[in-house]
Amino acid sequence: MKGCRRIAPILALAITSSLWAQQIAAPAHSQDAQKLAAEMQIIQRELNSVGKLNFAVAVSNADEKGTSQMSEQVSNVTADSATCSIRYHWWESIAGNMVDDEDKSIKLHDVLGVSTISAEESWKKEAQKEGATPDELRVYYEKFDPPMFIVAMRMAGDDGEAFSFVDEKQADRVGQAVAQAVLLCGGKNQRF
Repeated sequence: MKGCRRIAPILALAITSSLWAQQIAAPAHSQDAQKLAAEMQIIQRELNSVGKLNFAVAVSNADEKGTSQMSEQVSNVTADSATCSIRYHWWESIAGNMVDDEDKSIKLHDVLGVSTISAEESWKKEAQKEGATPDELRVYYEKFDPPMFIVAMRMAGDDGEAFSFVDEKQADRVGQAVAQAVLLCGGKNQRF
């Protein structure tokens, strides 16, 4: 019984010290949490405002030549600061044929890099990474009408994810917000 009386004050002191230490650390954490919440609000608001994008892509390479009509839409975006994730619905069609219609999620702590770039430049970089076409010709050109801009996120083990925009300033706003949110969530922001 005497041992219990001695332990109780020690436990009370330990608990009080722990709570005091948490209060000292809370403002820095709270400030980061507020910054993250603000960045996530920008991401959610801006992505939900984009709507359906309709555009043409002119392609010329060894495999194909011509213009494809494309449509895509990101909808039902939820940018959740508590889980450091962006959840959304992705829909895409090429020449009027739906090619993708699914719910997706991005964990921001898994992001290795964020870039805001024109779609033409992005597709050309991708073509260079893929290398020569089967007949060894490297002629590869795309032109987007209207011009498109993307916020691309690179992840380990896959191609990553990207959001498209016709408004370059909006793409820059979202790109900056995503880059800040990634850092606040423990991810990386290496340019690629």
